Amino acid sequence: MNEKFQRIFGGKIVNKRLTTRTGVDEFPRYVLEYLIDNYCTEENFQEDLQRVVRRLRENFVHGAEAEKIRHMIRESRNHSIIASLEVRLQETEDKYWGTISAINESFVNVTEGLVRQYPMLLSGGMWGTITLTYDETEVHNKKIRPFKVAEFTPFQISVIDLGEYIEKRREFTADEWLDILINSVGLNPEPLSRREKLLYLMRMVPLVEPNANTIELAPRETGKTYLYRNISYYSHVLSGGKATPAGLFINNATGNVGVVGTRDAVVFDEIANTDFTDPKALVSIMQGYMQDGKFSRGKREILAFASIVLVGNLDVQGKLPHEKYYHLFEPLPAFLQVEAFIDRLHAYVPGWEIPKIGPDSVSQDYGFITDYFCEIMHELRRTDVLGGLRSRYRLVETSATGSGVTGRDIRAVEKVLSGLVKLLYPHGEVSDDELAELLTLAVEGRQRVRNQLHLMAPGEYGPSVLGARIEPTGRQVIPTLRDAQRVQHVKLPTSPRVGEVIGLGVIGEDRGIILHFEMQASGGSGRIIPLGSMQRVMKESVSAAGQYIKVNAKALGLPANWAEEKDVAVLATMMALPKEGPSAGITIVIGIVSALTGRPVRNDLAMTGEITIMGKVLGVGGILAKLQAAIDAGCQEVIVPKENERDVAMIPDYLRGKIQVRHVSTIEEVLEVALVPAN
Repeated sequence: MNEKFQRIFGGKIVNKRLTTRTGVDEFPRYVLEYLIDNYCTEENFQEDLQRVVRRLRENFVHGAEAEKIRHMIRESRNHSIIASLEVRLQETEDKYWGTISAINESFVNVTEGLVRQYPMLLSGGMWGTITLTYDETEVHNKKIRPFKVAEFTPFQISVIDLGEYIEKRREFTADEWLDILINSVGLNPEPLSRREKLLYLMRMVPLVEPNANTIELAPRETGKTYLYRNISYYSHVLSGGKATPAGLFINNATGNVGVVGTRDAVVFDEIANTDFTDPKALVSIMQGYMQDGKFSRGKREILAFASIVLVGNLDVQGKLPHEKYYHLFEPLPAFLQVEAFIDRLHAYVPGWEIPKIGPDSVSQDYGFITDYFCEIMHELRRTDVLGGLRSRYRLVETSATGSGVTGRDIRAVEKVLSGLVKLLYPHGEVSDDELAELLTLAVEGRQRVRNQLHLMAPGEYGPSVLGARIEPTGRQVIPTLRDAQRVQHVKLPTSPRVGEVIGLGVIGEDRGIILHFEMQASGGSGRIIPLGSMQRVMKESVSAAGQYIKVNAKALGLPANWAEEKDVAVLATMMALPKEGPSAGITIVIGIVSALTGRPVRNDLAMTGEITIMGKVLGVGGILAKLQAAIDAGCQEVIVPKENERDVAMIPDYLRGKIQVRHVSTIEEVLEVALVPAN
C-alpha cells in the first residue's frame, strides 16, 4: 500500500510517524512536514531532522524578537527569516504590498513577478524562507517603505492540480482511500472502526463544503479542534475568547470584512465559554447568514461561504450523553438555545462515539503533506459532486405521525452528503451501497437536530423519522440513533404514599419537567417550611396553600389542634435545580393535606395549577410541555385547570390518547381525585 501510495502521489506525501515528537511543535505542521519531506531521509532521519530543527531555530522569528530582527535587516541590508508572507493588491497605488506579521510589518515591497510565480500569496499567504533587504530610498506616498523581498522559497506546495488529485483517486479502493484520509489528518486508522473513521470525515465536511453548519458536543480529549487547528490554515478557531459582529462579519467603522467572509470555516471552540458581545444581535446576524450565506451590517450586504462549526464539552454516561441533559443543546449558552438558530444547523456530530486521543492515536504511516491536503480541501469547495447523484435518492418521512420533510432538512442532508462524497469519492463514482452508507450518516446528523428541536419546542417541531429512498430500487435508508433512546429516568413512587406528590413545571422557555415534592409533618406551631431551591413565586404558592389549609382545616379533615402542634416541611427534590412559578400550588396543597391526615397520594397522577386562598384553581402556562413530561415519566392521568381546556384541545395528534386529562376549577375536586380513600 505504501509503495502504491508513493508511486501515485510521490512528492505530496510524508511519513506522518516522523513528523510527531520532533520537539518543535510551535511551528505549523505544514511547515514541518514540508521540510521533513524535502530534507530528511528515513535512513538518516535523526541527523537530517537536527539540521532542519537547527535551521528553524536560527531563522524563525519569535514575536518578542520582531524589533531586533528589523534592526538586523537594517544593519546587514540582507537577512533571511522563516515566516509567513501574505500579499495584497493596493489598487489605489497599483502596487503589491506584503505583510510579514513576524516583524510587525505590513508594507513590504513585493514584485509582480513573485506574485505571478506564487499566486497563493494572495489567498492566505505562504510560509517559507524570506530574504529581506533594506532600502531607505523606497518612498511611496511620501512615506519611506524600506523593506523589500529579495528572494522567497516557499515551504508549501505552490501549484495544486485538483484534476490530477481526482484522477489519481481512481487508483484506490474506498477502504484504502478512507485510511489515507485518516492518516493525512495525523491519526492512526488501525484501532478505529469504520464508523469512527466516517465520523472523523464528518468533522471535515465544513472544510470541503461551503456554508456547512455543524455542531459537535463531546467529552474532553477527543480531538474536537485538533483537526481544524492542524490541517487547514483556511479555518479560524475562536477559543473561548470574545466574538463580536465586527470581528466575525464586518466592521462598520473600517469597512473590513470579518473572518466569516475570509475563511473557509469559523470554529467556535469551548462554545460555552465564548464571550459574545451583544449576544442577541450576533445570533440574529448568524441566523440570517446560516440560512442563505449572506449578512449585512449597515447598508452593505455580503455573500460569504465560511462554514460555522460549534464545538464544546459534554458529559457522558455509558458512552451516551449523560441523562442529566433533557436535550443535547443544553451545554450551549442560553442565548444560543434558540430554535430558529438550531434549526439552521445541518448536522450534530455524535462526538461521544469518537475515542479519546491517546499514544496509539497518532498516525504511524504515510499521508498527504498537510499543506497539499489543505489546498485540495479548499479547492474541493468549488466542485459540485451531487449533480449526478440527486436523481438517485430522495429524502422521505418514514413515520406515520411525523411532521414531514422540510426545506431545511433537504438542504442539511445535501450539505453533509456533498461533503462526504467530496472527501471519499471526489471522482463521483459511487455505488448504491456506498451512497446508502453516506446518506445514513448525513440523515443521522440532521435527525439528531430534529430530535432535539422536538424536545425543546414540541408544539412547533413535531416528531419525525427522516430517511432516504434510493432510486430506482426503492431501497430505504433509515438511520438508528442510539442517543435517541436516551431518557431522563424520573422515578415515580411505586405505590401511593403519604406526603409524596407529583407536580409539573416548565424550565427555560418550554421544557416540561416533573416536580417531585415530599411533605412531612412534625411537632411544631403551624409553620409551613419550604425547602429545596424554591424561588420567590413558588414560595408565595406555599404561603397561599398554607393560608387556604388554615382557614379550611375542618372541611379538609385535619386535626383541630394541628396549627398549635404541627409544622409541615415542603421539600422540592432535585435541590440543585431552581424551582419557580405558581403552577405547583395545587400540588403543594395536596401534599400538605396528605402529610397532616395520613392519606396517601396516588402515585400514577401528576398535576399542575395555581391556587388562591379561596381554593380556586387558576390556569397556568406550558400545558403542552407539561403533558409531554407526564407522558415521558409514565403517568396515567394528569390534573390541569379548567381554564386550560382550550390549550389541551390544541395539543398535537401524536399526544392524544396517551394520557387521561382531568380538568378542575376548585381544590376540592383535586382532593377528591388525588387522595386515596382512607381505609
